[in-house]
Amino acid sequence: QTLDKNDVKILTESVFEFFRSNKPFESFQLKSGIDYFNENEISHLNDVRILLNRIMLAFYISAGLFIIVLIFLADKKYLFFLRNIAVIFVISTSAMLFFLISLYILGNNFSGLFKNFHLVFFPQGNWAFPEDALIINIFPFGFFYDFFFRLLSSSFFVSLFLLAFSVPVLVISNKLISKKISCQKE
Repeated sequence: QTLDKNDVKILTESVFEFFRSNKPFESFQLKSGIDYFNENEISHLNDVRILLNRIMLAFYISAGLFIIVLIFLADKKYLFFLRNIAVIFVISTSAMLFFLISLYILGNNFSGLFKNFHLVFFPQGNWAFPEDALIINIFPFGFFYDFFFRLLSSSFFVSLFLLAFSVPVLVISNKLISKKISCQKE
């Protein structure tokens, strides 16, 4: 069956609102006569919401730890501080680039990666739906395929930019520190 464009818009907005809040789905009558999300679809969307909340929690904890590390590294020796920050950025962005390249290689078999992702994060098995399910019609396989590669490419370019910025800062700060140390020895 074909979904009405306004129904798709309202459903998509309700899914995103569901992810942002703790509110349950508010059922409504679809113009196209198609049934609303069933219990299994809502259960899976709730599991996705839990996963997204955990990802955001990990992000905030990482940001907090980064700030704490910055505070501990900060001292009156500006060049050493700058070098230490550059080292952190070079190591972390290099690791991120390696991870992203690995994901890209694994993404060449995206259907296998997609299946394994769901087996790991949704082991209870409520993620497999028939082709005519509403959730599949609104969020088809191609949606996740495109999202995956857009997320990979944007993360790759941000990491590359941070690495390209950090390496010169590291090289320059090391040269200035060496110069400062050699001047103090004289």
